[in-house]
Amino acid sequence: MNLRQDVIIIGAGASGTLLAACLLRGARAPLRVTLVERGERIGRGVAYSTTSARHLLNVPAGRMSAWVEEPEHFLRWLREEAPQTPPSAFAERRRYGQYLEAVLKEAARRAAPGVHLETVRDEVTAAVDTGDGVTLTLASGATLEARGAVLALGNALPADLRVPDGRLYASARYHRSPWSPGAMEGIGPEEPVLLIGTGLTMVDTVLSLGERGHRGRVHALSRHGLLPHVHRASGAGAPAAAEPLRIRELLRSVRREMDRCRHAEAATHAASSQEPCAAPFSTLRIRDVLRAMRQEVDAQVAAGADWRAAVDALRPVTTPLWQRLTDAERQRFLRHLRAHWEVHRHRMAPEIHAALEGWRREGRLLLHAGRVLGFQLEPDGVTARLRPRGQREPQALRVGHVINCTGPESSLSSRSQPLLRGLLEAGQARADALGMGLATAGDGAVLDARGRPSAHLFTLGPPRRGDLWETTAVPEIRAQARDLADHLLRHLGTSRSAATPAPGAP
Repeated sequence: MNLRQDVIIIGAGASGTLLAACLLRGARAPLRVTLVERGERIGRGVAYSTTSARHLLNVPAGRMSAWVEEPEHFLRWLREEAPQTPPSAFAERRRYGQYLEAVLKEAARRAAPGVHLETVRDEVTAAVDTGDGVTLTLASGATLEARGAVLALGNALPADLRVPDGRLYASARYHRSPWSPGAMEGIGPEEPVLLIGTGLTMVDTVLSLGERGHRGRVHALSRHGLLPHVHRASGAGAPAAAEPLRIRELLRSVRREMDRCRHAEAATHAASSQEPCAAPFSTLRIRDVLRAMRQEVDAQVAAGADWRAAVDALRPVTTPLWQRLTDAERQRFLRHLRAHWEVHRHRMAPEIHAALEGWRREGRLLLHAGRVLGFQLEPDGVTARLRPRGQREPQALRVGHVINCTGPESSLSSRSQPLLRGLLEAGQARADALGMGLATAGDGAVLDARGRPSAHLFTLGPPRRGDLWETTAVPEIRAQARDLADHLLRHLGTSRSAATPAPGAP
């Protein structure tokens, strides 16, 4: 490919696919968009690459549209084959991957004349900002040039626990990710298995083991030993939650305090030679947020709403609240409250919960709260040294295999992608203040080592978690994709009016 592209999207999982579709839908001629994906299928990524019918979405179909402006688009797509599908249904995740691929194909088919999409099966290993664009180097040795590039990298692999592994990690008895090809190979049907993590990844892994006919005991361990809560069953309706007034009032009070601090800093600067602070001081504390959340949930439940609806009603203000916390308060949340927030916020489908409870009743799934102190590979298995929560004395657990279900690596410095490593080492990108992802500007532009936003390099989705917190689910990613597409098209001078979708757009 010798022609210079307008936009190259690195990664064709959900983030990259949604962004490409938004660009195609919103552009007028000319526009050249290229998707670079090392995998075989578009729209899959880690989340939707599963082939199992037992793996379901964690959000009802009525809220999983690819288009912000058409909330029932996914539901209508499902109803083409299953007309009676209700909005509350939890569709198969593999179906959602098929849907994303269909959305992109339809957007390409209906794009304006001169608007083109190309896909490249390769991996980007390096990116260089040339001043008037970006040059990308591929694993094959080829290079691509574009006016702009977007890092749609999705979720990273889980990180190995930083404990003495006793040669486990280099053995076939350790499975770093349950989503890797052949991840369950070699696990005998009767062998006991230890799953590290008790979140949604663990839940899917249990289902995968069951699908393969596994009959042995499964141990699942995390620091708190908490399982994700369950969505309400279809038909078990409760009044919808009202507007989260207490949270919104908390936000208003924070804004007033930040305005007061900003004015005070400006007055101080005018009266002295001191430079003003880069950001106003925030008095918001995570305990204030927690108190307001509890009051909100209590008020909603007292009014007859389900607590789940009350938690979901907080979703629109989660990112504004996160951005008004100091780094120290964000760290406090991650240390003490993250696990509790995530089991309430990221819930499992009722049918998945029923299957899991069946495993627990039969004694096939045991939950543990505690920490792993280390592993030792044995000739016939693995010994895991654990310290149960609230106890001083460690315990030994003998299993046949260990599967890492801790979820995506949350530390940018530990990730092994050469592309990210090269950007960081060259000073063309920097980690966010928590080290969870890339530091970004409000429009998704990547910040360099000096904090300057790039005019050519952007990102969306999971790499922005440290800045936004809520940035890994489809409702947030599709909004980011729409906004970033609008920004890029305006910058490139090839945008339709935001209020005018493509004729006959899906």
